[in-house]
Amino acid sequence: MSGLRTGCDLVDIARLSAAIDRRPALLARVFTSRELADTRRDGVAQGSEVERARLAARFAAKEATRKALGDLRLPFHAVEVRTAEDGAPRLYLHGEPAPLACSLSHDGGVAMAVVVGVDLGLPGTVDHRAATEGAPPHPDPPPTDIPA
Repeated sequence: MSGLRTGCDLVDIARLSAAIDRRPALLARVFTSRELADTRRDGVAQGSEVERARLAARFAAKEATRKALGDLRLPFHAVEVRTAEDGAPRLYLHGEPAPLACSLSHDGGVAMAVVVGVDLGLPGTVDHRAATEGAPPHPDPPPTDIPA
């Protein structure tokens, strides 16, 4: 499958927070050290409501990315959410910038993420698996003439 790829996910912040409280090792299993530091930026305390909301939004982004790429087996650490200098979330796959746009939000006890991109046959995507299994990869480059 090729073309526009989208994924979204919604996370109950209290549910994720309770899971972390029960199993603190979950933090290291799901989030990179950079993500953990980022959720505590600007003096946010570990275990605080703000940190947990930020973690939930990043968890949602990881799940939304897996859905957009069509690979629900993609390891959590393969997807990293970083905060850019302008404050916007940026996605990285296997340590490299991903050609995906990401939006995060949290309010009213829930966190959500939406991920959008164009399938370029990246490792872990449906197009890439087809290419490595003998089918031709998607030949169309991403559109460059669409006005913003």
